[in-house]
Amino acid sequence: MNGKITKFWSDVVEVEFNKNELPPLNTILTLHNNTTYLLVKRLIDYKTIRAIIIYLSKDISVGEEVINTGKSFMVPVGSESQNNIYNFEGKPLLKDRITNPKYVEMNSTINKTRILDSKIEIIETGIKAIDFFMPIIKGYKLGIFGGAGVGKTVLMKEIIFNVNKNSRSTSNIFIGSGERSREAIELFQELEESDLMKNSSMYISKMNESPGARMSIVPIGITAAEYLRDKEKKDVLLFIDNIYRYVQAENEVSASLGKKPSVGGYQSTLESDVANVQERLFKNKEAGITSFQTVFLPMDDISDPSAVAVFNHLDGNLVLSRAQTAKNIFPAFDPLASSSNSVDPKIIGKRHFDAIIEAKRILKTYKDLEDVILILGFDELDEESKKTVKKALQLENFFSQNFFMTEHFTKEKGSYVKLNDTVESVIRILNEEYINQSPEIFSYIGSNLNLPTDDELGLK
Repeated sequence: MNGKITKFWSDVVEVEFNKNELPPLNTILTLHNNTTYLLVKRLIDYKTIRAIIIYLSKDISVGEEVINTGKSFMVPVGSESQNNIYNFEGKPLLKDRITNPKYVEMNSTINKTRILDSKIEIIETGIKAIDFFMPIIKGYKLGIFGGAGVGKTVLMKEIIFNVNKNSRSTSNIFIGSGERSREAIELFQELEESDLMKNSSMYISKMNESPGARMSIVPIGITAAEYLRDKEKKDVLLFIDNIYRYVQAENEVSASLGKKPSVGGYQSTLESDVANVQERLFKNKEAGITSFQTVFLPMDDISDPSAVAVFNHLDGNLVLSRAQTAKNIFPAFDPLASSSNSVDPKIIGKRHFDAIIEAKRILKTYKDLEDVILILGFDELDEESKKTVKKALQLENFFSQNFFMTEHFTKEKGSYVKLNDTVESVIRILNEEYINQSPEIFSYIGSNLNLPTDDELGLK
């Protein structure tokens, strides 16, 4: 079952085997005493395959013997795998921790059985913008879209910690695909300090690793999540940072294999590559995988083909805006560009639903008036438009929030706001209870339930 290298270029190796002994796709091949890893990606003829380099321990040469392992990546799974960080090989990076995980083959856990569940469970995040405009439901897929430096990873980390405050029994899986190692180190330290690492496992492939490793780490982590859901019947919070790097790695591999690009320079298999991972994330009768995924937007372009491919599979799309960061509003949430299929009166109740519709109407009207205000000035608006602008500014400021994850930067204490308090606070603003007060009073507060209204201050 061993083969021989016949040629190589870029990060692709061509290997020849005996007739009818070809390894199947996604099989791992090794060289150099099992220290160099290749992944089979193409069958050329009855005795030749093309593989991509996953990890190179030393230079390879034509004629070298290649060992067929007969397996794909082996993934550490189950409760015993928690409290550690793993690379694409499945090796624990924290050597001092005693973990004895079970190993299963990557993608061996795929289960397409899902249910239509009439029992809907809302997961509170304590983040006002998310809980109000796009409530998270168990088994839900939320994408956090944004360009460089608008706060995607910080927002994801805040979600991790806030959700775990309410549910310590939930298992966390974090997949780092092609991001900075600093972010993974910081997340690990924060999980450790908060005593959450014991319920968490991390699967990391850094940005300086091969595209094959960055591409494979996502299905590796999803395999671990499926095992917890289906075999151990545990609810899983799955965090992927960044799903765009997975798409990018697939694109690099596709280009190396000589496949023609499609729209926008992406691989022709873009849609199926994304579907292969997204369709595995759902709730079934055993338990649910609730996933949060950051999506990098090249040039801040929400219509980029990679973003659209991911967008089509999500239940909620949370867009972070550079315009909001310019106003010093964090999280830099853009409610008009964001959407969620959980905004339904049958799920969240009519009162909350009506408040969302009215808040979005006010923010849209304000956006339409911005050019008029720039040209003519605020004072030239009619009284009704002035009220609308004031309420919009109050809403914008209200949805700013201090995060626990940024306390060491901002020196401001983080806040967790209950969903009901957020809804009640927004309704007070919509009802013009603070219309004669400055919008600035709402900047980085929690709820406004303790703020005196115009009536209480005698401003009516």
